[in-house]
Order: sequence, then structure tokens, then C-alpha cells
Amino acid sequence: MTKKKALVYFVVFVVLVTLAQIYKTFFLADPAAKLHPACRNIIAPSCQAYINEISAQKKYDEAVKIQKIRIKENEQILNFYKRKIVDKCLFEMTSKEADESLMACIGTRKGKRDYFLLKTADFTIRDILIDSLAVSQIQYSELKDKKAAIATLKHARKIIKQNKYFTGREEAFKLIDKEMSELK
Repeated sequence: MTKKKALVYFVVFVVLVTLAQIYKTFFLADPAAKLHPACRNIIAPSCQAYINEISAQKKYDEAVKIQKIRIKENEQILNFYKRKIVDKCLFEMTSKEADESLMACIGTRKGKRDYFLLKTADFTIRDILIDSLAVSQIQYSELKDKKAAIATLKHARKIIKQNKYFTGREEAFKLIDKEMSELK
């Protein structure tokens, strides 16, 4: 092998190793790794208890940071459930229509699986809504950041709008509209 080829291979190797490290650092990094030990599992009840504790201590920046990570994680979980559902037509139905459709085929393995996944996705959307409302309240009341509070509520509205099968959809829109009117 000539020196020129060896140099080219070395440069390619260094570039690939650098790109792999950058990918690992920025794309595969766990956002919860830098948080308090109670929030290593961001969805766990211990994390919610920790958020309540730091909110009582008026550490609002940390509470908002944790809850934003919770929202992102719940969105990823929601997308995972949506990918696993076999009957993609359920996404275009209202909650009543989806329930009726699923009850018709609940005796099948796919029907049971879709029912379970759809109901679990429903709870996940509810968690996103609750965390979004809490974050917007802290952003507006405590951190005095009206723009961020409105952006948080708009993001929650977008998620609910995308998921027609959400059981509490109308109530969620009412809650978000009420909060938005109080912010303006």
C-alpha cells in the first residue's frame, strides 16, 4: 500500500469516527441522564413527585425543563404506539367511531392489540395535555414568559388536533382555549 492510500484511509477513518461520536453525543444521548436521579425514568411517578417538590421550593426553571422532556418523551411514546397499530383507519375516526370499530373485531388478536394500543395512546395524549398546561402556567405566572406559554399551548393543541380518536378531545380544546384567553 502506498503512503498516499494509507493517508486517505486514515483521513476517512478519522472522519467516520468523528461523525459517529457526534451522532452518539447529539442524537443518541438520553436527555434525562443529566437530571435528578428521581427523574432518570422521566415518566415514573417518582419524577412527578420530584417535580412537585421542586415546584414547592420555587425552582421553576428546573420543573419546566423536566416537564418539557416529559412532553417530548410522551410524544415519542405516542408515535411508537401509532406505528404499532395495524388498522391505520382508526386515526381518522372520532373516539366513538374508533370504539365501535374496535368492538366489532375485539375477538381477534389484531383487534385486541389495536384496542389496547389506542387506549394507551389516549392516556399518553392526556399526559401530554396535563404537562403542557402545567408548563404554560409556570411559564406565564412564575417565569413571566407569555410567548413561551402560548407556544406550549399551541403545541398541545396541535397534538390533540392530529389525534381525532382522543377521548377527551372537546374538553381538551376547551381547556386550551380557556388558558389561551387568560394569557392574552
